[in-house]
Amino acid sequence: MEYTEVDIRLKEVNPFADILVAKLNEIEFESYVEDENGVKAYVQTQLLNKDAVKEIISEISDLTELSFTINKVKQENWNAQWESNYSPVVINKDCVIRAHFHNPFPDFKHEIIITPKMSFGTGHHETTSLMMNEMFALDFKGKSVLDMGSGTGILAILASKLGAKDLVGIDFDEWAFINAQENAELNNISNIQFVHGDATAVGKAKYDVILANINRNIILNDIEIYVGAMDDSAEILLSGFLKEDISLILEKTKQLGLKLVVSKNKNKWQILHLKRA
Repeated sequence: MEYTEVDIRLKEVNPFADILVAKLNEIEFESYVEDENGVKAYVQTQLLNKDAVKEIISEISDLTELSFTINKVKQENWNAQWESNYSPVVINKDCVIRAHFHNPFPDFKHEIIITPKMSFGTGHHETTSLMMNEMFALDFKGKSVLDMGSGTGILAILASKLGAKDLVGIDFDEWAFINAQENAELNNISNIQFVHGDATAVGKAKYDVILANINRNIILNDIEIYVGAMDDSAEILLSGFLKEDISLILEKTKQLGLKLVVSKNKNKWQILHLKRA
């Protein structure tokens, strides 16, 4: 799957990078890399709306000086760029994420090896970190787990390491589907079934834990399917959205009979932990 990068250089990064991320998040953008000079935003090329992007940038340009470029990102270049900048990520005292070319971390109980290949989920993004940390608050032993938008497979892999018995990871991106299987093999995990598809692939199965680190629009569109796949005592973790999206998601989940267990944030990104009311 091909992605497009919108690289926006800002004279005043704060607060305008956050404003840009919030606005781009509403038009299908999936991930962002911020630095001291601006923000790079990524969207599937087939979902790119250049007119909407230019309108957003025009609004911000009335408030601060900026420049921007729009470029397609080749899959082979994504990994080369990632490997040149990638460093291990410590999630907490028990969990670390590294690439295959890093030295092992024997002092951590859970070491996860990830090679992303255009797939989302290396641990560097706030939402992945939020999800993984909150997973340590759950009891996965012997549980069934559904990982929606599984990306690199990192969340399903951690769930397996935490004791989950039967796991399914679903992603509509064929590149991610293949990559997740490779990462599971790297981590000697054999109890995850990765599926190439969308939320309709969930079917009639029921799960003890559902993980969905995607984005606001997909969550709002597919949440009924997720809730329908929850067992009576199931818990669900949702992330991939911003603080201003919380009310929309909580309104929808309340209508579907869920109650909030905890809400946490990291910078501007949020996670919601819910269960049946």
